[in-house]
Amino acid sequence: MATMPRLLALLCLSAGLACKAPASTDAGPGPDAGPGSDALDAGDGIDDAGAPDAGGSIQPDAGREDAGSSASVELAFVGGGDGVIRTYRVDDDGRFTPLESLLAGGNPSYLAFDGARRLVFAVDEAQGRVRSFRVDPETGALTRINHVNAGEEGVTSGVTHLSLTPSGRHLLLAHYGSGHVSVVPVEVDGTLGTATAVASAGHQAHFAQQVEGTVYVVCLGANHIARYRLDEAAGTLSALTPVATGAGVGPRHLAFAPAGGLAFVVNESASSLSSYAWDAAAGGLTLLDTRGTVPPGAPPNTGAAVQVHPAGRWVYVSNRGHNSIARLAYGDAGVLTLEATVPSFGNLPRSFSLSPDGTRAWVANQSSGTIFGYQVSASDGALIPLDTEPLVSGLTTPYFVGAARFAR
Repeated sequence: MATMPRLLALLCLSAGLACKAPASTDAGPGPDAGPGSDALDAGDGIDDAGAPDAGGSIQPDAGREDAGSSASVELAFVGGGDGVIRTYRVDDDGRFTPLESLLAGGNPSYLAFDGARRLVFAVDEAQGRVRSFRVDPETGALTRINHVNAGEEGVTSGVTHLSLTPSGRHLLLAHYGSGHVSVVPVEVDGTLGTATAVASAGHQAHFAQQVEGTVYVVCLGANHIARYRLDEAAGTLSALTPVATGAGVGPRHLAFAPAGGLAFVVNESASSLSSYAWDAAAGGLTLLDTRGTVPPGAPPNTGAAVQVHPAGRWVYVSNRGHNSIARLAYGDAGVLTLEATVPSFGNLPRSFSLSPDGTRAWVANQSSGTIFGYQVSASDGALIPLDTEPLVSGLTTPYFVGAARFAR
């Protein structure tokens, strides 16, 4: 078997690019960041970050920031099992420069961002909480705002995913352990309120997101996608009929095509990707096609993250077991073609993300404790590794990597 450097060199040569020198490692924030510790929650349990920002209404595009704006800066974040959120500046070539590290609870296993308001939100999977932070776009420093229970104590459990609604007024949280979805209000300054709704979505709810008025909750164990209408004023949910995904496929996460009309679901158990026709007005999903995300003869594998390129045409899926990122092409009819897989250069690539402009990508290898980076070819969507060594190493179970642009 070819060594990693040799394999990487072949990949780079085939793409007509040269891989650059290895990046430095990041061993962590120090001895006070032990797994499961929660020193920040002493006292009354509210993390006072000082006076909130000046008031004002939340704009409908809150959380979005023009990827090409000179008035914004791109930051990347890594969260994982040691309870630490690490912040990096994303350099022009896609590499990471370490900025700050913050002990953020038991397990910040998934993060969401509001670039316009300079806010970061994180689930605390170990302690059943959701936390909000203000980020300094120049230094990457996170300032705690507050935290609340992610759902209902004694009812919800295992919160694993969150997303900010398009209005910026609520967070949606999926509870894998109990199969619930919850709604947490967000004030203009990022302060979180008590959950206003908790609904039983289905066994092993793994993903929750609102798109064009419909809330979608992907339930791995129930093999369906629960759907709801969200009352923005009251923060309550009204159930719609779930969409079945097929017995035993284990749907995990969902992503939508940028031009509309199509949605994609990664099936964890089946190691496959399904495309759906999406009716934005009614919130409907109709199955179009399903393709495997690993080549024939691959070792035992489970699918994890799914991302759609912002220019359309390509969908990417991380494969745990085959330890790769799959690239699938799609057309207007939603027909999928597995075009290639590229190594993740580590074990169990749980989280995979694209830069806001789609020119770079990163993968978090959970068992290897590493982050690898790629350039994304504008011509065919191919992932071209940046280095023969990881951008970041020495991490403890990195569950999440993601980047966003924040207003300066």
